[in-house]
Amino acid sequence: MTVPRRPSIVAPRIVTLLAILAMLLVPAVLPQAAAQPGDESGSAPFVVISIDSVDPNVVTTASNPTVTVTGTVSNVGDRTVRDVVARLEHAPAVSSAAALRTSLTGGTAQFSAVGGFVTLTDQLDRGQRTPFRFSYPLRSDTDPSLRVTEPGVYPLLVNVNGTPDYGAPARLDDARFLLPVLGVPREDDADGAPTVGALGLDGVIPPDTRRPVATTMLWPLADRPRLAPGVPGGTAPVRLMDDELATSLAPGGRLDTLLGAAEFATSEPVDPEGEVSRALCLAVDPDLLVTVNAMTGGYVVADASDGLGAASHPGTGQTAAIGWLDRLRALAARMCVVATPYAQADLDALQRVNDPGLSHFTTVAAADLVDQLLGVQSVRGATLVGDGPLTRRVVDLLGAQGNTVAIAAADATADDGPDLAVRRVSPQVVAAPTDPTVGAALAAAGRAPVAPNYLDDSLAVPLRDGSHTARRQDALGAMLWRTLDPENEPRSQILMPPLKWNLDPDDAQAILTTLATTIRAGLATAAPLPAVIAGAAAAPPPADPDAVAAVAPQTRFDDGVVNTIAGQVGRLWGLTAALTTNEQTGLTGLQYTAPLREDMLRALSQAERPAVRNELAEQRLAVVGRTVADLFGAVTIVNPGGSYTLATERSPLPLALRNDLAVPIRVRLVVDAPPGMSVTDIGEQELPPGYLPIHIPVEVHFSQRVAVDVALRTPDGLTLGEPVRLSVHSNAYGKVLFFITLAAAAVLITLTARRLWHRFRGQPDPADLDRPESSDRPEPRDRPESSDPEPAPVEPPR
Repeated sequence: MTVPRRPSIVAPRIVTLLAILAMLLVPAVLPQAAAQPGDESGSAPFVVISIDSVDPNVVTTASNPTVTVTGTVSNVGDRTVRDVVARLEHAPAVSSAAALRTSLTGGTAQFSAVGGFVTLTDQLDRGQRTPFRFSYPLRSDTDPSLRVTEPGVYPLLVNVNGTPDYGAPARLDDARFLLPVLGVPREDDADGAPTVGALGLDGVIPPDTRRPVATTMLWPLADRPRLAPGVPGGTAPVRLMDDELATSLAPGGRLDTLLGAAEFATSEPVDPEGEVSRALCLAVDPDLLVTVNAMTGGYVVADASDGLGAASHPGTGQTAAIGWLDRLRALAARMCVVATPYAQADLDALQRVNDPGLSHFTTVAAADLVDQLLGVQSVRGATLVGDGPLTRRVVDLLGAQGNTVAIAAADATADDGPDLAVRRVSPQVVAAPTDPTVGAALAAAGRAPVAPNYLDDSLAVPLRDGSHTARRQDALGAMLWRTLDPENEPRSQILMPPLKWNLDPDDAQAILTTLATTIRAGLATAAPLPAVIAGAAAAPPPADPDAVAAVAPQTRFDDGVVNTIAGQVGRLWGLTAALTTNEQTGLTGLQYTAPLREDMLRALSQAERPAVRNELAEQRLAVVGRTVADLFGAVTIVNPGGSYTLATERSPLPLALRNDLAVPIRVRLVVDAPPGMSVTDIGEQELPPGYLPIHIPVEVHFSQRVAVDVALRTPDGLTLGEPVRLSVHSNAYGKVLFFITLAAAAVLITLTARRLWHRFRGQPDPADLDRPESSDRPEPRDRPESSDPEPAPVEPPR
């Protein structure tokens, strides 16, 4: 009998299950082709656009009337992209400071096409690149054109579409940048000949120069801290954490580029009237000058990757440091120089440390270092707040140092533009705000773009490393925007780039050329920094405390870092007060401990990236803390290791003191004596480097072995070294021994006087009556013969 086979249901179920799994997994595996640029969904991009050139980068009335944009499209995805097309789009001129940022990100509704899509390639495989080039007139009677009819700052966009494998045609990426137009050049006809119209000769549209903007630009020369922490002054050679500064100072390096650009832009052939020289001011970090000056005498570099180890090798930047510093001195002698806070320290965190001496050095005395090392008189009366906002703590710190003008970024959001009016924020402090949108654009220029901490999140723009030229265009547009609209208020601006600025030579040249162009075009006038300070200082009361932020942003330094500095600097000031000058070397106590205080400011440097600031600060402060402890432990009492025996009750207690510091120190001995021992205070002693034997006068009123504790302290009471316990044995008997000695002396004197009395009278002393007769005395053995008769015996008296 044949059993009929049942239809299998396993296979269909397996197929169905696999189909369901495929439906679930495929969307996760395949990126969505329709993901837009700037999408925060986490989808990986397929292509990236890089703007390679914009010609002209700043349009003037003398420019070519045609704008040419070139660049490349790179396939950075995981699959081939087909039918790659692109087009150029444009938007109306920027009408607000916030739009300098918001037009570079977000939606694209404000953009319209200049011309149609152009096919770049039929197939763009993984890792491949394809170029593009767009060239359109600024204005034309016929399309396509950019339709620019008046000066302004215009956003442009390159839009790229394509079809990724396994996906649908979609917009894959866009690249945006700003095109500043100082004046509209002539309009060419169809044959390329200039046209003459109602707008004037050759149809040129000049800018409105009725209300030029008073412009001041700070040109920063600063770097992240490089000196190795925990090394007191007078130590030679100096040790650096790394040798990157040698590269930066050498030809083609970052600091060489910044200095060279300022030298060229302010030279007499380029700036014969001195407009740029008056508008520009070098913002120099005193810590950088201290480091470079130390490098000129030869230096070593730490072997450890973190720069904290003692092992080192010779540095290579001595020659570069000498040349760069000489060039800076020559440039500083003919233009404005202002000091930044030492090591670009976070002033908000410094106020939380609450050490007046450290605050004064950071904001006031550090300028003296600049004057000393450059041989100039730097500008006083201004404080560059730097990367952080102007908070109430910063105002309090600056107000305690005297009158000053705080140059800091104003608050601004995408919906609320910056208020750039100069205002008094305390009786001593006047705020001179800078535009945060301009500062952010300048910070993004160069090969290493950064986003300043004072910038609100609503104004943040993705920093695309591939669009170096686009970021440069954004910086130029931001610099010029206020000058191109005569209705913008106020009619003054301070251009404040990040203090640690990383520009290529082309970037630096373009920025300074743009500054010079605006001044020569009549759109701006040079406003020297001293004049800005004088004008701001005249701001009338009352103060407006609401004009500053209440607290610093979340990127502030931790309380642990602040508390550590507060504890260390207090002990260090106490030690410094006890130190004096080494007459042989000329090294003072203040100079000896200065590098350690400077290390604490380097720990608060805003030049470090916010993500690692606290970690690096803790590492640096750990080394400084060990060094401070070593300094206190370097002044000690030499422990004899045995016991002292005092011969009399007034025998001095001998000790030896040791000073391993490079400078003398004033000390006091504190002796903890037991009852029955009195110690004379020898007062304050100056202990030179090396050993110093001393004797402590004591008076002991007992005879026994006791323990005496001796400690060293500074005149202010800080403990130095480790206390020493001495074992002291005294043979003194006090008053009993004194009276016994007197009695014995009296008896001796009496007996001696009686014997002399009887001898003077020729009488025998009664004390001799009990002596034996001569016949009773034993005969001496082996007595030699003598011819002298023996003396007759003396008969005792009866």
